[in-house]
Amino acid sequence: MFTHTQIPFFELNLPQIIVFGSLFGLIIGSFISMLSWRLPRLLMAQYTHDIAQETGNSVSENSPAGNESNTIDYNPEQSILSQLSVGGSKCPHCKTRLKWYQLFPLFSWLFSRGKCLHCKHPISTRYPLIELFTAVSTVVILWQFELSPIGIAALIFNYTLITISVIDFEHHLILDVINYPFLWLGLLINTQGWFASLEEAVWGAAIGYLLLWLVFHGFKFITGKEGMGFGDFKMLAALGAWFGALALAQIILIAAVASILAGVIGTLLKRHSYEQPLAFGPFLAIGGWCTLFFGASLF
Repeated sequence: MFTHTQIPFFELNLPQIIVFGSLFGLIIGSFISMLSWRLPRLLMAQYTHDIAQETGNSVSENSPAGNESNTIDYNPEQSILSQLSVGGSKCPHCKTRLKWYQLFPLFSWLFSRGKCLHCKHPISTRYPLIELFTAVSTVVILWQFELSPIGIAALIFNYTLITISVIDFEHHLILDVINYPFLWLGLLINTQGWFASLEEAVWGAAIGYLLLWLVFHGFKFITGKEGMGFGDFKMLAALGAWFGALALAQIILIAAVASILAGVIGTLLKRHSYEQPLAFGPFLAIGGWCTLFFGASLF
């Protein structure tokens, strides 16, 4: 556990932490559920549009790009950032625009009993689960770090990991547009030595990338197959930038054990087969959360 002492901006007792953390976490969770749904689809739609422009051909709806891009409206004349913040939330099935009081998925899902109030189509549990996890993790972080500078950094770290994990779980993608700022923010924060020294953070970023790069190419050389994506290298580099090189072995160990357990359990429950690849980002995130809450020398 990190022991840096900082004066909190506001002194909060446990009931205040629970109330404030829950409400703030639900709001951020609602934003994360929207961002993690829209951003990969907008980027895929942009990719589809750019390919069509270069080749002069439209992308088939049967292709992965076509299937992703036709689930969201995309305007090539506007930036991705502007399209993330406009348009309002809609039911994915009937496209009915949601009212303001329906924009909190946890309460809306419970009130509507998991179905759209208009078309009665089942609503995915992803939305309330993202909100609930974000709220609970916010309370835990505020309880451990308080509302201090290092506490705010820990909250940003937490929200970024949630976003990366959801997108990677659903699309098997770790987006550079999220991962690169995440890495640089870790380096900047550690100029203050909050989680590691700056020297440890720089080495952590470099070694983190190199470790999984070597694993990737070693596995490919032996089996002829690609065992992971390049986004996993960059994510471990970002975690190294946050916690330093000495935390990398712990993070990899936790991620490896968690992924093996998830694969075995999924196979036993017949929800996963050994032939299906598992997104590794969420398991790296588990290693990151364990390091945040218990420190870089857990083992």
